[in-house]
Amino acid sequence: MNDECKGYWWETYLTMEEWGRLSATPQIWSNSASPAEIDDRLQTEHEMGLVAVDFLLVLTPRQRQVVELYCLEGRTQEEVADALGISQQTVSQHLMGKLRDGHHVGGAFRKLRKAILKAAKARAGQKNRRARILSVFGELLDSSVTRRRACELINRLARESRRKK
Repeated sequence: MNDECKGYWWETYLTMEEWGRLSATPQIWSNSASPAEIDDRLQTEHEMGLVAVDFLLVLTPRQRQVVELYCLEGRTQEEVADALGISQQTVSQHLMGKLRDGHHVGGAFRKLRKAILKAAKARAGQKNRRARILSVFGELLDSSVTRRRACELINRLARESRRKK
């Protein structure tokens, strides 16, 4: 593989024999976790989603529309622009903000990050579930967090949930 293609996904086609071998390979959920662990993980992800949705209230109504279409429905910026009758550049500005006099201003993601970090700081030291979820959100917002670290944080939160049952 050349350097140009590294880090990208590409489509591949499998033969019938290769498809047959896939069913015998370990699956993500079936062999790696018990049904209770899977339930805990799903419950934790649901709770995290509920906490995250609460933060949408800090956004303007238009920012909320853009974030819901872009993040929750998984649409592209172009699709969001078409749905709302605005330009793709305006969608990008609603999400990311823009540069004004050399400083980043506005943007839903900046507002959400600030609100989550503020809430996490305000609840630091508390022992309730919401405080713990906010703590994990704060750690996930760290720019140096890796995908592996993010999974570890969410799994630890799920394990804590199981211990309290």
